This record gives sequence, C-alpha cells and structure tokens, in this order.
Amino acid sequence: MTHDCICAKCGKVFQSQKMNSVTCYWCALEHFAGGRPPEEGDFNSASLLSGEMSDEEARELQKELESVDHSGNPLADYYDEADRFDNLDGEDFDD
Repeated sequence: MTHDCICAKCGKVFQSQKMNSVTCYWCALEHFAGGRPPEEGDFNSASLLSGEMSDEEARELQKELESVDHSGNPLADYYDEADRFDNLDGEDFDD
C-alpha cells in the first residue's frame, strides 16, 4: 500500500510505502550523492529513505549484497592486501 506524501525539501507530492516519509526519491538521491555523480549504493539508499523501497525489498537486497560479498573469490584477500601498498611513496597513480 502506498501513501501520498509531500517532500519537505522540494514540495512535490510523491508515493511512498511509508506513511510518514518526508523526502522524495530525487531529494534523497541528491542528499546521498552530495553534488557528485551518484554511486550505486546512493540509488538504493534514496529508494529506502523515500519509501520507494519497502522494508521487505530492503531485506532481500541486503541478502543479495551479502551473497555477492561472500561469493568465495580466492583472490579477494590478495587484492585487499595489495591495495594497501599502492601509494606508499606518495605518488598519485590515478593521473
């Protein structure tokens, strides 16, 4: 069941699964991205905050993300360790 809510920031009426939601998806996305291009997690966080994503959908997403995190990649520990030493001499390798 969805509810009509009014965004406290932009004043738009939006549909939310939460009765007391006060932030629409787009304002939530702007908040999480902070003026930068949004990252993958920002979209999910905005959906959850705005009420576009239900609590059940959030639980399912969390399970999926955990299953990916624990996928058993034998090189994951190697890469984590190697990343720690990328910038020891102070050079910026991204240029």
